[in-house]
Amino acid sequence: MLCVDKLLNGEIDKKLDDQIFWYAQKVKIKNNTIQLYTQNDCLIRFDDVDAQEIIQTISSLSKIEHTNPSEFGPVLISSGSFLFINNKLLVTQRTANTKYDPLHWTAPAGRCDRLIEETALKETIEEINIIKDGEVIYPDITQKLFQNKKVTFYPTLKKFPIDIKMNNVELYLDDILIEETQLWCYYSQKVNTLEFRLPIFANLDEKELEYSNPEYNMESKLLTINQLKEYQCVPSVQKLLEVI
Repeated sequence: MLCVDKLLNGEIDKKLDDQIFWYAQKVKIKNNTIQLYTQNDCLIRFDDVDAQEIIQTISSLSKIEHTNPSEFGPVLISSGSFLFINNKLLVTQRTANTKYDPLHWTAPAGRCDRLIEETALKETIEEINIIKDGEVIYPDITQKLFQNKKVTFYPTLKKFPIDIKMNNVELYLDDILIEETQLWCYYSQKVNTLEFRLPIFANLDEKELEYSNPEYNMESKLLTINQLKEYQCVPSVQKLLEVI
């Protein structure tokens, strides 16, 4: 039987990876803390995925509207990162046939199928390649995802050089606290989604680097904040530009 705790532990069929996700049944916002409450039956799927079980679809939850800003639900969850190299944001262009924001520039992100911060790191390494001397290098904070595989990492900064307002995030499964972290957050009413992002900063020699999107072969660019303001960006990136 599929359930949220198996999903979070990576114990579902590999063919359903990036196909089945979890959502928050209820969200409470207190001061600077966002509390998400999920239960073991809070699973969703893409509309065209056959999960062989009765699981509601993302589109069914994306149409829900909320009026209470401090307590609401159910709500979809996404997580990703803002990956800065020398204070420039690494972005990729969405494809022309995507359902939302075609050809807009975006940072790596996806629906949550792990813990929120782990999903952010997973999506980062799936959607962005930083290449040096023909070899892909990864942020050092992603080391735990590679389970002792031989991978080259680059150091990331512990103190952010850009002031990005972070929220305390608490995740509860069946009323048990299972994750505490700090992330940037934006709520998109358009798709009823809480979008969490993990800022990652590094100082690297840009002349030695190339960038690519290994998942969809989309164009990738490293852009300054002022340059980004001249581009069509997805709402989460636009929101970030408004507050930094």
